[in-house]
Amino acid sequence: METERLIIDPVRESDKEDYYTNISHDKKVLETFICRYAETPEEFDFSSYPGRKDLFAVRLKDTGRLIGILLYFDEKEDSCEIGYGIGSGFWNRGYATEAVARFLEYLFREKGMQTVYASFFTGNDASRRVMEKCGMSYSHFVEHELTYLDIPRDLTYYKITKDEGLRYITLRERPELMETAARWFHSKWGVPEEAYLECMRAYLKHETEYGWYLCLDGGQIVGGMGVIENDFHDRKDLTPNVCAVYTEEAWRGRGIAGRLLNLVVEDMRAKGISPLYLVTDHTGFYERYGWKFLCMVQGDGEPEMTRMYTI
Repeated sequence: METERLIIDPVRESDKEDYYTNISHDKKVLETFICRYAETPEEFDFSSYPGRKDLFAVRLKDTGRLIGILLYFDEKEDSCEIGYGIGSGFWNRGYATEAVARFLEYLFREKGMQTVYASFFTGNDASRRVMEKCGMSYSHFVEHELTYLDIPRDLTYYKITKDEGLRYITLRERPELMETAARWFHSKWGVPEEAYLECMRAYLKHETEYGWYLCLDGGQIVGGMGVIENDFHDRKDLTPNVCAVYTEEAWRGRGIAGRLLNLVVEDMRAKGISPLYLVTDHTGFYERYGWKFLCMVQGDGEPEMTRMYTI
């Protein structure tokens, strides 16, 4: 399995050092990922990991080194639960979301799963956000399901079914959608397709980190937004701007825009890009997701001032 930046494949004998460093000896990881801690390489028992059919390495494409793991368990006829851990030295770069999204595709398409569950220690918002960005939604809560590190733990479960189909991605994960996405945004906002394509090409060529983000239902784009230098207003100092925020009417009320906004903010912050700005006529919506009103700005060619938000 591959993504834009990662390779997901079986754990090998040669992964012992990286597995020890990024999982079994990483106390930050083991605060929320259940695994036996190893103080030294000598006491780390790696023998049972290579060759397991339910355990996968998450590797960086450019180095081939293991930075995390994925696994599935509690397998039933058509459902299972997944777990994932990424070494703390690689946090806040979107690797977990990228890996889990691809892993879900594998479980649905190749393993024939109809429902996949995942759980997190209540309060672990980072893991919750990964699940939500991959289209998972709340399933149930279990109080004091287990004791870990001598602490009774509550578990919150999320799930996704094969038929749900909602996926939250960056355009770099599906570059073949560029022209389709440009047409879709043009149909919603009237901005020329070529203007979108110019921005998208620069993003896909890594000439800029200002990205484009989509919600897919199966193969259909049902929501999206982008990040550009300036969204047609006079405050050129307030940059970059989230732009072209849109959800298809039939899919509204399902939290799509909120999840996309969170994806944008986290992706930009992981790249050191903060704060972000956004112009809108709406009041009360963006506040739900942590955005705050900043000031009024003058839109290009617009007779009235419009609201500027920041996060």
